[in-house]
Parts: sequence; structure tokens; C-alpha cells
Amino acid sequence: MLTYEDCIGLANLEKDEVAQIAEHERLPYMTALEKGAALLSQPWGDAAIRQMVWDNLCRANLRQHADRIDALTVIYQTTCERHPNPCDRRRSPVRSTHPIWTATH
Repeated sequence: MLTYEDCIGLANLEKDEVAQIAEHERLPYMTALEKGAALLSQPWGDAAIRQMVWDNLCRANLRQHADRIDALTVIYQTTCERHPNPCDRRRSPVRSTHPIWTATH
């Protein structure tokens, strides 16, 4: 039987990263772990995970949660080091666009 820690290791995520995905997406930890593993299977997954942690950090900053800001800053720095892939899904050549978007936008 696999433990939660085994699953985290297989997903190439840290517990803090899973917690940030769970918070950002409002998911239970196991579902957030699955989402994180699925994201990392995409070329832009590293950037998506970094963005979730960054969003949580910005939210804590806006709400002036000083105790969380320091912890989230460390998690963000660690996440950037662990997941440095610069690919951005918004610029992916295979990303579909909305049908009402035109070349003029």
C-alpha cells in the first residue's frame, strides 16, 4: 500500500507545494496531489505550480498576514528552485484560443 508520503515522492512534489495547490484550488490534499502530478506531466506544469504559490503569497500580502508572508516567500523560493522550467502555457503553440478572439486582439 502506498502512503501519502510515497505519493508525494512519486509526484515530484513537496508537502508544502501540495498544500499550496490545495489552498489555491480549494481542494483536499489528495486531490491537490493528483492535480500537481498531472500538472507536472505538462510542459507548462512547473510554471503553473509556481504561479499558484505566487498567487497565495500575493493574497497573504494583500490581507497583511505577516506570519504567512515569510513562510510563503520561502516556499515560493524553494518551488522556483525545484521547478525552474520557464515554459508558459499562455504562450504555448498548442494552446487553443477562444473562437471569438481574432488576430486583431
